[in-house]
Amino acid sequence: MSEKKWFDFSCKSNILLEDEEGNRTPMSEPYYRVEQIAPKTWKILSDGDFSYLLEGEDGDAILIDSGYGAGNIREYCKNLIGHDVPRIVNTHHHFDHTANDGRFDLVYMAAESVPLATQPFPSFEGISFPRNYEVQIVEDGDIIPLKGRDLLVFKMPDHAVGSIVLLDKAGRLLFTGDEYGMPFGKPINTTVENWARLSEKLLPHRGEYDAVWGGPGQADPDIVQKVYDNCKAVLNGAEGRPRVDPPFNNWQQTDEAGRIIWKRRLPHPGDGPRHQKKGSDGNMQDMRWNEKQETAKRIYGEAPAAIVYDINRIFDNK
Repeated sequence: MSEKKWFDFSCKSNILLEDEEGNRTPMSEPYYRVEQIAPKTWKILSDGDFSYLLEGEDGDAILIDSGYGAGNIREYCKNLIGHDVPRIVNTHHHFDHTANDGRFDLVYMAAESVPLATQPFPSFEGISFPRNYEVQIVEDGDIIPLKGRDLLVFKMPDHAVGSIVLLDKAGRLLFTGDEYGMPFGKPINTTVENWARLSEKLLPHRGEYDAVWGGPGQADPDIVQKVYDNCKAVLNGAEGRPRVDPPFNNWQQTDEAGRIIWKRRLPHPGDGPRHQKKGSDGNMQDMRWNEKQETAKRIYGEAPAAIVYDINRIFDNK
């Protein structure tokens, strides 16, 4: 049997990824775009959601989320700041945040993320990604050490069962993964009551950060309070307006050579959104979306602080 080739994207050379400027490059080729967003802090785009590189003191550094693009993002970070970045923290388990975990010496994540992390989406069929990396489990209130700017952990599972939010007090930054920052608002996957309760963990810390960054990019620094206020309004009887979700990411075309073209910043066609439901063991599980599932979606408030919720999932006990 031939030796397995990890991270070999050569089978995707016929797919082009188009960035926001219209530039197209094969999915099999490394692509990075970087922006410094704060002192010793960089936002990095490869493919999928943004990653964030944080540099501490005395050569210490850590990456938040990995993207799922071709190329060695650890090596890219090393070249960017001039020294190695051996550690990464996952805000949640979805593949666009954990694909490249196997390139790092140590990965921090919530316990709920461990069995689900680095499982490829369907569009990555034919590529192998190692899952035997060393993991450090983090819980509410834990500190992820980064010399001069430790990261405080908040467990906030809604977008995914193991979602965490990270507060960088020294850098005055809040990193929220995919829990905040969608342009249309906050989709609530559990219940409105549950998300309001989880949000209360962050509310006392508003004075400790000046900017919010996540997978989709930058969010309003007051987004936590605004989303919370909309949750409380719904819990107190306010009614949202009907919302019909548009077809999810069917954007695809071909060029004159017959190569497939996908948007670099959008999920790949066929991967689909995910939702959570209670499994046979009674625990919440992260499930692939069923397009035939009947929902009663409502949206309350104004984007980007609006909440999108199911009228059957407002309170925990209903």
